[in-house]
Amino acid sequence: MSFRRLALLLVSLISFEGTRASAQLSKDSIEAAHAYSAKRGGIGLIVNEGGQIHFERYAKGHSAAEPIHLYSGTKSFFGALAVIAERDGLLSLDEKAAETLPEWRDDPRKSTITIRELLDFTSGLETGFDEIYGRSTADKLTLALGLEAKNDPGDSFIYGPSHLQVFCEVMRRKLKRKDLTYEAYLNRKLIQPLGIGISQWRADAHGNVIPSAGMYLTGRHWMTFGEMVCEGGKWNGKQLIPSDDLMNCFKSTPINPAFGLCFWLNSYCTRPDARELDVEETLEIEPLPEDWGRACLSKQAPPDLVCSLGSNFQRLYIVPSMSLVVVHQGKKGARGFRDAEFLGILFKDAIRTDPARAAEVSDDKMKRLFPKGFGGFWKKDEEPGRQ
Repeated sequence: MSFRRLALLLVSLISFEGTRASAQLSKDSIEAAHAYSAKRGGIGLIVNEGGQIHFERYAKGHSAAEPIHLYSGTKSFFGALAVIAERDGLLSLDEKAAETLPEWRDDPRKSTITIRELLDFTSGLETGFDEIYGRSTADKLTLALGLEAKNDPGDSFIYGPSHLQVFCEVMRRKLKRKDLTYEAYLNRKLIQPLGIGISQWRADAHGNVIPSAGMYLTGRHWMTFGEMVCEGGKWNGKQLIPSDDLMNCFKSTPINPAFGLCFWLNSYCTRPDARELDVEETLEIEPLPEDWGRACLSKQAPPDLVCSLGSNFQRLYIVPSMSLVVVHQGKKGARGFRDAEFLGILFKDAIRTDPARAAEVSDDKMKRLFPKGFGGFWKKDEEPGRQ
């Protein structure tokens, strides 16, 4: 591993331990980013640096009190919930889903799918868009179990609601012995401790909330979730998710270096062969492309930027090294917003954290954050495509 890569990693670890940064985005860049957004249907923008809101503005007719449909921004809550469930002993990310789903045990492909592969969308399952988002009155968790596995697990990245539907069916069966639903478990472990309120859920006819795209939140409440992630799983002095567990959400696959466990990632941006790929634009292509190699969100944004991303330009950008959380809200039917363009404007003239700060990290802090060592981090340079 080069010194530069090590320094970037250490800077990220510093912020995950709670070091707060002063304002690092220029006022002109924030204003320019807002202007870009407003011309493309943006209806709200919040910039939080170092735990303080430095900018908050809404389009006429919209306000801070208005809940917005997050669409696929909902997914990241379930990535975080999965690592909590592993810490609770409810599941292992690397266990086979078929251990809980006997219906899958005789299928040559489905029988080998792990929970991690469901959450990083490499399970091989078909998308399930029509089945899950259609008007069927079926129990859509059970329905998802019947979807076809198009490819062997780990061989492809297929974006769609199928994976999380199956994950939540696994959760439903595991939680039954505790007399809990997966929605109640989410509320107990994340929503209530964060003090946020879900104003509405999109659900199927049986009351099962849709984990891939069902949540409605205000921008400030979504920002609260982002602050917790930015602080390495800590909120109001309480560690809701241990930092080393949360890091599982930001480990990508060789198939798609821009996606972890339900979070989009920018870590590949420092590679010479990196290519900016606009996720929302790409997901409108028919049929959905399966080549996500060398992808990043923005070459101008920091490599530790992670994103919770939903349709109609709903975005939660999180940059731990800058103690930065940005919420972007868009209106239905808006066109023309591109992450690389918006982020390029936002981070123009930004004051980046000095890599020399990495020297401040003590051996003791390193051991507490990564008790098992760096693991896969050390292999980045030897394994192109894995970030």
